[in-house]
Amino acid sequence: MELILIRHGQAGDADEWHTTTGRSDDERPLTDEGMKRMARAFRGLRRILETPDHVFVSPLTRAQQTAELMREAYLDLTLQTIPTLRPEDAPQATLQWLNDNLPQKVSRIAIVGHEPHLSALLALLTLGDTDCGSLPLKKGGVAILEINKICAGGGELQALLPPRVLRALG
Repeated sequence: MELILIRHGQAGDADEWHTTTGRSDDERPLTDEGMKRMARAFRGLRRILETPDHVFVSPLTRAQQTAELMREAYLDLTLQTIPTLRPEDAPQATLQWLNDNLPQKVSRIAIVGHEPHLSALLALLTLGDTDCGSLPLKKGGVAILEINKICAGGGELQALLPPRVLRALG
């Protein structure tokens, strides 16, 4: 199975958002520039990656907006919000959720989320542990893994794509 990890696009400054709106960081949206850049990045990703069977998304606004931009690029995606993709959540919880809820015959899934969760998930899947270091994803960055089994150490990194490369393809 192929697993695509996607970090949300550029969002506004967290402190400024809270100060000016008084609203939760969970509701902080992508900037206009972040929306444009992610739309172009997804056009590039579509050139090298077939349509995912499932797209799982963090409940936070900026991840939801990023996933909607992905849906626009790929046209026929079903998005499902899952609770274990918040920035502070343990990657083990995401693996457990996937093991409990993923259909049997799936060839490609995508996860749209946040740092530090995604880099910890990447370390857990490829290195077997989150204490071994990390491969942080830039905003709008993508990691592509081949998964033999959804467990610690069950994946192999195939590509780590910074957003500028995806935009250049788009």
